[in-house]
Amino acid sequence: MYCCPGYYCSEDTKTLTLCPQNQYCPTGSVGGGTSCLWLASCPEGSSSASKFGLVIFVIVLIIGSCIVFWIHRRFEAVRTHHLEKRLRWIHNHNINHDNKLLDDNDESDSSKNLGASTTELTTKESVIEIESCGKQGDADTDADAAENQASKKNKWNKVSQTFDIEFEHLGLTLSNGTPILRDVSGVLRSGRTCAIMGPSGSGKTTLISMLTSKIPKDEGKIRINGLEEELSHYRKLTGFVPQEDIMMRELTVHDVLLHSAYMRLPSDLSRAAMTEKVLEIIDFLGLNHVMDSVVGDAERRGISGGQRKRVNIGMELVTDPSILFLDEPTSGLDSSTSGDVCKLLRSVARRKGLTIAAVIHSPSPVAFDQFDDLLLLGHGGRVVFHGPRTEAPAYFGAIGFPVPEGASPSDFYMDVISNNVKSRITKKFKPFYLARYWESYCKRAQTFYANAEIGVDYKHPSPHATAPNTPRFNPRTSGLLSYPNLNSSAVSVQQGTGGLSESMAMTAINNMSSLALPSSSSSTLHPPAQAHHFNRHIHHKTVTLSPDSIHQKSTPSSPRASMAFSDFNSMYSSPPLPEKLTFMETVQKSIRIFIIESRMWWKGVLSETWETIEGLFLRRKDPIRNTANPFMMFWLCLNRARLQIYRNQRQFMYDQLLHLGCGLFISIAASRFDYLGRQHDLICAMTPFQLKYSCSSPTDHLTEVGVFIALGVCFAGISVGSMTFGNEKIVYWREKSSGLLTFPYYLAKVIADIPRIVLAGIMFSLSLIIFFHQRSNYFYLLFIIIMLYAVAFAMGYLLSALIPQNRVALVGTGFTLAWAIVFSGDAPDLADVMSTDASSGYAAARWLWVISAPRYAIEAIYLREIQARPWQEIHNEPLSHTYSLGEFWWCFKAMTAIMFGWHVLAFFSLKLKDRNKQK
Repeated sequence: MYCCPGYYCSEDTKTLTLCPQNQYCPTGSVGGGTSCLWLASCPEGSSSASKFGLVIFVIVLIIGSCIVFWIHRRFEAVRTHHLEKRLRWIHNHNINHDNKLLDDNDESDSSKNLGASTTELTTKESVIEIESCGKQGDADTDADAAENQASKKNKWNKVSQTFDIEFEHLGLTLSNGTPILRDVSGVLRSGRTCAIMGPSGSGKTTLISMLTSKIPKDEGKIRINGLEEELSHYRKLTGFVPQEDIMMRELTVHDVLLHSAYMRLPSDLSRAAMTEKVLEIIDFLGLNHVMDSVVGDAERRGISGGQRKRVNIGMELVTDPSILFLDEPTSGLDSSTSGDVCKLLRSVARRKGLTIAAVIHSPSPVAFDQFDDLLLLGHGGRVVFHGPRTEAPAYFGAIGFPVPEGASPSDFYMDVISNNVKSRITKKFKPFYLARYWESYCKRAQTFYANAEIGVDYKHPSPHATAPNTPRFNPRTSGLLSYPNLNSSAVSVQQGTGGLSESMAMTAINNMSSLALPSSSSSTLHPPAQAHHFNRHIHHKTVTLSPDSIHQKSTPSSPRASMAFSDFNSMYSSPPLPEKLTFMETVQKSIRIFIIESRMWWKGVLSETWETIEGLFLRRKDPIRNTANPFMMFWLCLNRARLQIYRNQRQFMYDQLLHLGCGLFISIAASRFDYLGRQHDLICAMTPFQLKYSCSSPTDHLTEVGVFIALGVCFAGISVGSMTFGNEKIVYWREKSSGLLTFPYYLAKVIADIPRIVLAGIMFSLSLIIFFHQRSNYFYLLFIIIMLYAVAFAMGYLLSALIPQNRVALVGTGFTLAWAIVFSGDAPDLADVMSTDASSGYAAARWLWVISAPRYAIEAIYLREIQARPWQEIHNEPLSHTYSLGEFWWCFKAMTAIMFGWHVLAFFSLKLKDRNKQK
């Protein structure tokens, strides 16, 4: 028999006393009642505390959170007001700010600055200089004056370093022999935009990935400004705009661009200078009116698709890159918006001297006309055409595919590659002929320019040469005849003695001599730096360049009738046979690919680790560009994570309601769970045989309470924690490829979640004790719950790093059930699991209970609650589940160690998984 509820009995069980006010006496109370919790009501004779006053406290806490959010918004509004004033000043003082996207009619004005946009070869390059005997003084003076005047009107400065990217004979073949790219050669020039087009599967994106060293190449060379090296060496000067608009959707346009600038601009720039650059980019992109608008996603409406695409490009422009690659920047946009985006790219290339290449799929005629150069890839990854865009119609007309009047050139080229257009040269045309046509043309062009009878002298330039407008032939640049146009209207070659006009070559070379040539022995003509007439006379020839030779707006001349490919009818009547590999060749190639990928994987991991160590301890400077060090990265990522979490008031409140709901449901389920000690031996001697076991054994349900608490905390914690990285993994991959270090990023996200963890523990524990009658000190229970939340969040981090976001909820549910129930120590009983008896069958899996944080949380809750009970056997006899009263703090230490273990696993999973997407 137990003391009645609402009363407490004396130690000798002879006196029964009514429970006093401000105390409550549950069944079996001895020696006095239990103090009533604050904000609870306990009238005289209470058997339980009425804790509905806690609801008022929770409401006050929510109202306080809303006030904090309101104050934060007010501070943000003041900051935004100052930024908008500064942006208006920039907008009003920028010349031509109403027409940042230059029209075709205005292109001639911007061409006065083209000299600084084009690349000047270093003195290390072998060139052909055409000596000048004409007078250039007046023309140079006028051009310099025009350039100075234009620079005053335009605040945009040229990039500090320009790049010409040349590649020759690039190839990539899968282990099964399927070619992705074959013999691809070309050049990307500074100050120009190049469109990369081709049908699906032609290797467009693979080419960009190969140029940026994201994937290894099987063969070929890549030269940067004439020197053979990897473009990854200039990673901090290279921007890549992915096809998807990858950015933090919870942030505003200004926040997104500002974070990108702080992370990747030179660290010696002041914060004010970086902010100024961001505002200039916002004004240039035409995003003034949406600067403080949230980017938004499918659930939360934000800016439009075209504006989001501009923000996507702006994330790279604010970093002041020298090279910019874009993967289908016009996808998902209407024709007008895609045209504006391409005009923007052309304007950036002209004004800042960037090297821009974009993979384009089905561009509109307006968008297509904004590109300077064109690289067409056919099936099998072969080059079909490479050169100035305006020369493509002449070339395709020469090989039997004239562009119909009024047709879209880009669509027509795609139809030709897809064999949807009939050839006017041969009825036996096959799509693979296109690559053979281009190869034949390049070989003929190579033969012509390598001919010594032409009389062009090869020599190195003077290291002190001061004439940037000298046209140069560079034999090292992969045999690519560079731009601008050298058609019959722009170039004529005359005999030095008779002055008679001579045709520049075989076939249509005189009409298309500006096309790319994939030979390593022929020449490259670099364009002059300024747009004006000049005449240069040498002993052998006279070369005359018209203004159309500088800019793309020239009209290509018609190909000569001598352009014939009838010989291809017999040469290529059948397509090339696919490469057939034997079994051993396939194995060898697979092993080779595995070794190359493994070497790149380890190189990336070790280089990032060394970069982190250098930034943390050695403070060494980067020879390319010094950007934010690991400490600054941590601070920037922490500030951004704070904005993500605490700016979205609705999501924040949803999270708190989740924790309140979980705690309330567990409280209701555990409302009648308690511990009642065993009866006295005299009482048990008088009970029926069937009740003797219940009489002599305590009624213990405290372990089930711990299991319910662990289940609710793990479910809520994993659900919220898995969203920390799961929703932004692709953003992390993008920033990682641009130099973000994993350690400061991960640490910042974890620390930003600490207030959420603490608040979650408070909400859960407050709702838990509404119906659950805990006897121990409330703060012990709160600390246990907060620690378990910290472990659950770490579990969520691991799952979000390993599991795709659309599956993490299901996996998280199974994860919760496994750790909170199976490995809790309740069922199966921890005593059976830890038994040394071989028949128990748990020996191999015993370590899972050792590293189970819910098991230690349940034990800690059990120990604190049972110590608050008055039963003697608690102190005199062994406890259930092998628990011991002195192990409470050991449970805390074990949970802390396990939490760090989950964090280590989550960190390395985030760092090492999907390395190919982090390049």
